[in-house]
Amino acid sequence: MDSAAPLDRATLGKRVHDVSTYINMHAGGLELSSVSDDGAVEVLFTGMCTGCPYRPVTMEATVRPALMEIPGVTSVSAVGSRISAQAERRVAEDFKGHRTGIPIWPTGGKTA
Repeated sequence: MDSAAPLDRATLGKRVHDVSTYINMHAGGLELSSVSDDGAVEVLFTGMCTGCPYRPVTMEATVRPALMEIPGVTSVSAVGSRISAQAERRVAEDFKGHRTGIPIWPTGGKTA
């Protein structure tokens, strides 16, 4: 991630579409909700993802890594997140400890 790079919104939109197609295997989806001038991205989970208890894992394992690869993206959050920032950090830390080296995001999302 290069936070100094300008954010290409077309590239970001395509990546959101690609991730949505990927998680559609579970009858879920993803939409771009907003993008701030400083690169903070907010997404909206749709379909079965809206009530899924594994949504925080999907966010940490798939959505956030895929979008953070886009130059200019500085952060990624979800509209209507049902867990606290502290709980989200715990999920992220726990997930990092269980990574297998196999990318969960198929275009080369960082796993280390």
